Amino acid sequence: MDEFKRTRVYLIMGLAFVLLLTHLPIVYTAFYHNLTGAPRAGNGAIDLSDQSLDESGKIILDGDWAFFWNRLIASEPQEGDKPDFLIKVPDYWSKYEIGGGLLPANGFASYQLTVQGLDYPRNVTVYIPDFGSAYRVFIDGELTAESGVISKDNSKVFTVPKAELYPVLLSAGEPHEIIIEVATTRFSGLYMAPILKDYDGAIQANNDRTGIRFILFGTVIFSFLALMILYMMSFRKGMRSIWLPAMGLFVVLRIMLTTEFYSFWQGSLFFNLSYERTNELMFFSTFVLKFLLIFLIQEQFGSPFSRREKIAFILYYSALFLVYLLVPQAVYNRHLTIIVPVLSFALEFYAFFKLYVGWHQLKKYGMLIYCGVLLAISGLIVDCYYINGNIYLNMSLAMLSLLSVYLMIITLVYALRISEIQKEFLVSASTLAMARNQITMQKEYYDILNGQMNEIRAIKHDMRHFVNVTQQLFAEKRYEEVSRFLNEYGNKTETDPLLVFCENVVANAILSYYFLKARDAGIAFQCTCSIRKQLAVSDTDLCVVLSNALENAIEACGRTESPTERFLSVDVRNMNGQLLIKIENAFNGALKISEEEYVSTKEGEFHGIGMRNIKKVVESYDGFLKTEYNGRMFTFLVAFPNPPGIDTI
Repeated sequence: MDEFKRTRVYLIMGLAFVLLLTHLPIVYTAFYHNLTGAPRAGNGAIDLSDQSLDESGKIILDGDWAFFWNRLIASEPQEGDKPDFLIKVPDYWSKYEIGGGLLPANGFASYQLTVQGLDYPRNVTVYIPDFGSAYRVFIDGELTAESGVISKDNSKVFTVPKAELYPVLLSAGEPHEIIIEVATTRFSGLYMAPILKDYDGAIQANNDRTGIRFILFGTVIFSFLALMILYMMSFRKGMRSIWLPAMGLFVVLRIMLTTEFYSFWQGSLFFNLSYERTNELMFFSTFVLKFLLIFLIQEQFGSPFSRREKIAFILYYSALFLVYLLVPQAVYNRHLTIIVPVLSFALEFYAFFKLYVGWHQLKKYGMLIYCGVLLAISGLIVDCYYINGNIYLNMSLAMLSLLSVYLMIITLVYALRISEIQKEFLVSASTLAMARNQITMQKEYYDILNGQMNEIRAIKHDMRHFVNVTQQLFAEKRYEEVSRFLNEYGNKTETDPLLVFCENVVANAILSYYFLKARDAGIAFQCTCSIRKQLAVSDTDLCVVLSNALENAIEACGRTESPTERFLSVDVRNMNGQLLIKIENAFNGALKISEEEYVSTKEGEFHGIGMRNIKKVVESYDGFLKTEYNGRMFTFLVAFPNPPGIDTI
């Protein structure tokens, strides 16, 4: 019951963490001016007389800007230019009307803002971090930032989500004019807020972020390569988890398509496509990445998705993707920029309730995977808000950081799983080898019995001849010849004693096998054994313990220098409701111990795990295992609980 409550509490806490983490920046942005006291632009002007700007600081230039539709008033100034209206920044211009009609998603326009009360002795710049449209920024007529190619011809607009920054020194005591010219094929203007920043500080901050981005991206690539290696290992083991490298590939692709990374790969990997034209690919990769979570949940959380559920989600995400492709971009910008991304998280919420109901099916490391998935989801949600301009905090590293941690967690868990599979394989192989040895032991034991039975049959067959000869010799009173004949016949029919150490067939076969092995090796073998037919310990587990212990004992005896000192003693009996197994053997004093466990000195594929197998069996019965050694003798002692009701013939 405690585990039930604890697991469900953790699941709920994880969901609450995601909702809180991803919406705190939204709350901060909504109350930004109340919390910071920063001014907001109104009527196309902003007063910064109460604001201080230092090398690490920035001023967000949001509020009402003057808007000039289909005009580039800084590049092509015209006398008497008047704004069409005041527009909210950040926002989409497709929400506004001119001449009774809503503006389209594509096109070009200019934004103008008058800055008052700003005296700053160092170079400044104004730019829009991680902005997807083409733009140019002018301060008092001087170019201070540009990104992509602006054109009045929509087919010639080329977007690059990285701006080149230039320094501008402000003249003291005068108001300053900021003009931003924007051209876009789909994003509808300044949907992200421009910032005013110290030029050197902006360059340094961008360089620092670029360094951090590539360090994080390096960890992502490393994790992806590790996933590929794990996939090849799992494929060899027959697991064939193709979704694992596929998920890593789409994580890498999704990161490379973000605004802060796309410009680095634009010319080399994406055929120099304009950033706005890759938006469909970014949505597609996001949807595929989400769908692949189904297989992660199935495999690691033990919550299977039916074929009907999978088909339903394929159709669901296909419908969302078609909405994005077919709905006019202006309509999408006005109504769907938040709705469609939010709807795309339906799978995550459905999976949460599926996990909540089937919590008991959670596999080993499942909670760690759950935490990783929560981080990945948080990164996707935050990035969704950030690239749509709903967050003033610079969250460009959020998704990259969280997805990199997610991939590292996945890689770690699957490395551990492969390691455990490998260990299980070794244990299984060792168990199989032990079973083969057991069969060999029993075969040799039964061969001895069969040989003795054949000898007895031969003696029985010749018995009538023996009787006839004896009777004839007695009849002739040839007593000396009778005595000699009986002696010769007795020597001829003498057989080895039948090897019976105990009533348990399996144990008797094992003891007989190692008795013969010890005899051939010149090891003195002594056995006092009382093992009944029925035990609480299964025959397989008894075989694991006895065979490994006796094999180690004979191996240790063989390493002693003097053959006359080699001995092996076995004592098995029932005492105080326990089955006690005590084995003593000659020992030369050489041991390898690592992490408080014995390490085998033998060579071979499966050597070294015998003691681990014994320990595993003993622990499964809540038994007791003890080993002692000195310079000449090694003692192995095991105690198994053996209830009186089991200990019967």
